[in-house]
Amino acid sequence: MKPKILILDIETKPALAYVWGLFDQNVGLSQLVTPSAPICVAAKYVGEPVCYFYSDWTDGHLEMIKAIHKLISEADAVVGYNSDGFDLRKLNGEFLLAGLPPVPPVTSIDLLKTVRKLGFQSGKLAYIGPLLGIGGKVKNAGFELWLKVMEGDKVAQMKMKRYNIGDIKLTERLYKKLLPFIGNHPHLGAVGHECGACGSDNVQSRGYRRTKYFKIQRIQCQKCGSWQSGKRTKV
Repeated sequence: MKPKILILDIETKPALAYVWGLFDQNVGLSQLVTPSAPICVAAKYVGEPVCYFYSDWTDGHLEMIKAIHKLISEADAVVGYNSDGFDLRKLNGEFLLAGLPPVPPVTSIDLLKTVRKLGFQSGKLAYIGPLLGIGGKVKNAGFELWLKVMEGDKVAQMKMKRYNIGDIKLTERLYKKLLPFIGNHPHLGAVGHECGACGSDNVQSRGYRRTKYFKIQRIQCQKCGSWQSGKRTKV
């Protein structure tokens, strides 16, 4: 069975608080009115045409959280951009608040971690996409868009949906571009001589890597370029 790799991205609303100034504010909990929370989420499986979109305004907050919980629970791996540092952390908190159990153990592939190892001038997705020739993010009006979405503006909500889905499509293209550079990519091929990253059986032996005690066969996928280890021989 083909592995199910889920591309995921959430958008959140800002926290609302009472403040006395505009700069260098230390906001206490007694000043907090409402915390930041997800307002919409987009997802798709790699290689599949369907894009899933759930939001506060189309589904209600609880149903949105339940829907993404189900998608993650059915995935073999989850791919995102800063997903370990933001998206998945936020969602895990939402699962707890919603009375849902933890999602099953699933491999997380955070592409920002890979990008940070490549020495580019910036790690922002808006910079990386055009740099690698895979397109950019959907342009938006910034905070004004978020404000109108929270006010219930239907046109703004449609623009937010387009922006959110645009991010997962860009993330999918980035995933395919970075695939041979993702050092912690889980083995998603079948047991045998298939590429663990893309599942291709077009792999070739490319010499050996030597350690103090072992000689380890190097195998490279001729489709995606990923490397993996083969037979290990004691020296």
